[in-house]
Amino acid sequence: MRHTVRICITAVFAACTVGGAFGLTGDEILAKVEKALTGPKDYEGTSVMTLANADGSGKEQRSLKMWVAGSEKRVIKFISPAGIEGIGLLTEGPGEMYLYLPSQNKIRRIEGGSMSEDFQGTDFSYNEMGSFDYKKDYAASLASENDGTWTLELARKAGADRSYERLVMVVAKADYVPKRVDMYRNGKMLKQLSILEVSESGSYKVPVKLRMENLEKKHYTEMSLSGLKFDQGLEAKDTFSKRFLKKKA
Repeated sequence: MRHTVRICITAVFAACTVGGAFGLTGDEILAKVEKALTGPKDYEGTSVMTLANADGSGKEQRSLKMWVAGSEKRVIKFISPAGIEGIGLLTEGPGEMYLYLPSQNKIRRIEGGSMSEDFQGTDFSYNEMGSFDYKKDYAASLASENDGTWTLELARKAGADRSYERLVMVVAKADYVPKRVDMYRNGKMLKQLSILEVSESGSYKVPVKLRMENLEKKHYTEMSLSGLKFDQGLEAKDTFSKRFLKKKA
């Protein structure tokens, strides 16, 4: 009888290990990733962008301000250099994205395939600047795990308006924050997002240093975020609106 009990306990433990901690599925881990990345009601900060070739040549810097609420709402405004100052991006919700060009005093909607284009010459697309929302467009399965991380395979759902049919996401077990996301199209890895540093404020976790590398162009964009302010009631202040988008940062 004791031998039988030991066999049963071992089998249960093995089942839990194969399925992740306490039997978590890929989709459940992905949901926890999004919850971890969107913990604050809202936040704002200043970011320095560094753009360069993979070998470090051709380096340039840009500064911008960001306002974020949840997984879908954000405003991004360039504050330097002079040639792009005032250019802004507004995400109001799923599929609701707008670009402001101050030189033309014009707001235009970003639609369809344009969302996958590079954002103002950076290695981030409009979609990638716009949100951390993955579970709406991808189904996740647990590919492997070790003591510190899970590796998820994300397959694009039918009808999803995403340019990458497959993502491979490495997630830290300690805090559910991704360490790396590899992006594939037609079976080829084209881009890699690395989260290099995470800031913790109470229970909030915000990626403050990210690097997006375009493997085809051999070029990268690195973002460093600072001066974070949390839970200021940005939605009540009408921050995520076309009117705010046009205001000078």
